[in-house]
Amino acid sequence: MPDWFLRRWPDIRASDALETAATEYACQGLELDVVGLAWGGDFVRGRAGWSARGFVGDKWQIAAKDADFIRNTYRVLLTRARYETIIWVPPGSPADDPFHDRTRPAAEMDAIADYLLACGARPLEAAPAPPPPPPPQPGLFADA
Repeated sequence: MPDWFLRRWPDIRASDALETAATEYACQGLELDVVGLAWGGDFVRGRAGWSARGFVGDKWQIAAKDADFIRNTYRVLLTRARYETIIWVPPGSPADDPFHDRTRPAAEMDAIADYLLACGARPLEAAPAPPPPPPPQPGLFADA
């Protein structure tokens, strides 16, 4: 077994140290302890199943000729983890929001999240809020 695989953090050469992010190209054939995947608008779930899209100009367009490539990108990224995969689906942008982002419709993002939950993905539990910082102590720093 390779030496780097057996090392542990804080050794930056350890197999569990995160020093760089990887795309599907960098991680083909590689197994990682934990994978983080940020879902994009290029692979959305609709009534007819999954649709691959490309962003052209100022809107999404069906990417029929790239559909296999886009689907394979998600397949590779979703199958690299040894222990766990964390999938982040960004919240959609409601149409009535004054700052509506039409590249991220709420219905599309919600459909992706709902499908993943129906397949057994579990939502992350909200972390408790950190405690407030202690009040400053008088006389700790001299006034300049």
